[in-house]
Amino acid sequence: MNEIPPTEAEVNPEFRDIVRSSWCRETASPGCQEKWSPENPALGQCAVTALLVQDVLGGELMRTSVEGQGSHYYNRLPDGRTLDLTRGQFPEGTVIPDGQPVPREYVLGSERAVAAQTPQRYRWLKARFDLFAYAHTYGC
Repeated sequence: MNEIPPTEAEVNPEFRDIVRSSWCRETASPGCQEKWSPENPALGQCAVTALLVQDVLGGELMRTSVEGQGSHYYNRLPDGRTLDLTRGQFPEGTVIPDGQPVPREYVLGSERAVAAQTPQRYRWLKARFDLFAYAHTYGC
């Protein structure tokens, strides 16, 4: 029996909100930074967000290709369900095909990842996430 993939609503809402608060123009993929806006904060955030989700929830990094959009990353959680916190960057009705697992080293170290400054953008997202999580925990 196939499990229904979790929706964002099934993710701890505090975790989801802290991730979303951590996104900014500088954490978006360079090709998306000019178009990034608070109205579509997930735009260009997929690789760095998938890395962060893996840090916190474990599981595998998944890569797929979305027609007309390019590469897209999301997560397969340790229980086998999928989680895609950046799905909202795409227009409604966009088909996101099943992806293939990719090693963390690929997402951070491939030639394309280096060109897209993924390691730097990931570190910046992680620092922002840690700051927002601390502030949320301690009410700052």
